[in-house]
Amino acid sequence: MPNQPVQELRQRWQPVKEGEASDDRYNPIRIRLHRCWSWMERIEELEAAGVGHDDPKLIYHWIALNSLYGRWDDQAREPIGDRYSLGTFLERIYTLDQEGLIQKLLTENRELVKAIVGDEFLNKYFWQDPSEDQARRAQNSARKLPSWHFEGRFIPILDITLSRVYLIRCQLIHGAATYDSKLNRVAVGRCADFLELFLHAVSTIIIDHAWQEDWGSLCYPPIDSQ
Repeated sequence: MPNQPVQELRQRWQPVKEGEASDDRYNPIRIRLHRCWSWMERIEELEAAGVGHDDPKLIYHWIALNSLYGRWDDQAREPIGDRYSLGTFLERIYTLDQEGLIQKLLTENRELVKAIVGDEFLNKYFWQDPSEDQARRAQNSARKLPSWHFEGRFIPILDITLSRVYLIRCQLIHGAATYDSKLNRVAVGRCADFLELFLHAVSTIIIDHAWQEDWGSLCYPPIDSQ
């Protein structure tokens, strides 16, 4: 799947945004996409300037993804938890993927997915009892992938891959890793690359087929202070 730059996504969205999606009821999805692409675009700018780096690339791309899946709990008056929001988002976006972009992404990037899933340091169970046995168990997860591909179980593949990405995202965000650490360079790079590919696929699905869907209440909508 070609890796479209954000400008191409904006151009693809423009006629929809100014047409059917211009109605006020679609303001939340317009904001979600605007927020998402603002973070993706910043990474493109840094890389174009020759100062791109995998740590901010991963963090910014997760923020971009969070802009799409994050939901507000109207009763509790706070954001709904990540796991639930992300899980329901993935299931819906996969169902709405009429061109099979996610399936294509996971198929064409099998080796990248396998490397991420099979990395014991990205498996939360390894950290509960760091040992050779747990490392082998973590690596065994990657051995399930070929059968899942054969059976067409792409949601479990996507879910387990993003759960690995989420772990290293948490390590960075919560100060559990050193900036530019030599210990996690390969893992951070792989996860950042996967998020970039995934965000472009998801953005395209939303533009073409899912902008009119109800994605839940928007977290912290912009409020005019005037």
